[in-house]
Amino acid sequence: MKKNLLFVFADQWRRSAVGFMGEEPVLTEHIDTFAHNSVICTNGVSTAPLCSPARASLLTGKHPLETGVFTNCKIGTDIRLRDDEICISDVLKKEGYQTAYIGKWHLDEPEANHTKTPKSGAKNWDAYTPPGPRRHGFDFWYAYNACDNHTHPHYWNDDAEAIYSDTWSPIHETDIVLEYLNNRSKEQPFALFLSWNPPHNPYDTAPEQYKSFYESKKLSRKPNVKLGDVHHHTEEAFPLDQEAFNELQKGYYAAITGLDDQFGRIIEFLTENDLLKDTLVVLTADHGDMLASHQLIGKHVWFEESIGVPLIFGGMDLPPGKTGTVIGSPDIAPTILDLLDIESPESMSGVSCAQSILEGTTDKEKVCYIAACPGRDVFLEEFKRAGADPRQFGWRAVRAYASTYVVDVGYTPSPHLNRYFYDLATDPDQLSPTIVTTPMAVESQLKNWLIATGDAFLEHLE
Repeated sequence: MKKNLLFVFADQWRRSAVGFMGEEPVLTEHIDTFAHNSVICTNGVSTAPLCSPARASLLTGKHPLETGVFTNCKIGTDIRLRDDEICISDVLKKEGYQTAYIGKWHLDEPEANHTKTPKSGAKNWDAYTPPGPRRHGFDFWYAYNACDNHTHPHYWNDDAEAIYSDTWSPIHETDIVLEYLNNRSKEQPFALFLSWNPPHNPYDTAPEQYKSFYESKKLSRKPNVKLGDVHHHTEEAFPLDQEAFNELQKGYYAAITGLDDQFGRIIEFLTENDLLKDTLVVLTADHGDMLASHQLIGKHVWFEESIGVPLIFGGMDLPPGKTGTVIGSPDIAPTILDLLDIESPESMSGVSCAQSILEGTTDKEKVCYIAACPGRDVFLEEFKRAGADPRQFGWRAVRAYASTYVVDVGYTPSPHLNRYFYDLATDPDQLSPTIVTTPMAVESQLKNWLIATGDAFLEHLE
């Protein structure tokens, strides 16, 4: 029988915020143990550091703008993952896997776009995704579209009646995972996708048992943290003084420690039931969080805190190791399929990095292309009035083994053009970028990628 797949990803979890990386004082005992017996990818990159675009990229193996999901699936737009997109789940279903999705989806259009009172009770960006093509091959469904109420979550299964819980969402979802694994058919391999919403904000919702680990601790902070007039990439204010930052940091870490506990429960189940050796386990995130680095909060910027994600491949008797190959969101699906000895569909433009994982080697020539477009409502309205396409704006970047090259034209229809080069080997905190006045050689790579993906951002570089 084919090997199983367990794909676990959290929302807004940055690469450095895990114990085994040795960069931040966060407690992740179970993940650290698993990582040391697995393959650690030190250059996991979100090639679209925003929830919906990143998720679309992870599942389809495509670059962000190829999926049409250039910003979040939200009220006022019809953006969603289209039925005809081929996802890794569609492939696995055809290969005979029993497939399951549990947790946050955020790839469907909000029901509020069509009715004020949906039968499902979905509000704001949320939606009930009914059985059918919008579920992309997932048989078992216990999910919601988008809601950040971590302490009183809700879900939909196979009808529009919501299922409510008063348990912190990662704990409840892990309960459902273990129940599913206990009740699954033993005659087929399983492919289980688990999407935890924390440590996505709000940052203060983790159970007290996890907050208590940090209550009396004086935590170090990253050298690039700057407090005061902290803001989102869209200039929305998020002021933070030292006291508020301390609480935010402790809350973020507490959520991650809570995730660690849940991950440990799942690995314990797989081990006790002799399943770990027959299961490929992947642990990652959709994107990171700035947490006041560079005086920013949230995501959607090119700094490592935003684009860097944890990435571990384990189980299945993979030899423990480490790779520094730059592995981006579109590369995950083809890499998984390769490791499971399944051919990737031609639609996947990401590349398999299975060789780096199996051999524990680093391909220093491998790069990732990153895209971010304007998506905030006020910006979209401005583009609409100007008759301009927001997908042509924002910024694009090339993340190489030890550098990041950025071209930024801004989030309004009146573009500026700025280029930045970050040497990550000498300046890992990205405090001293080179302001590029003449395009560097790497820009030719970026242009080729823009041409290959039909990205109209190219016009700014002509």
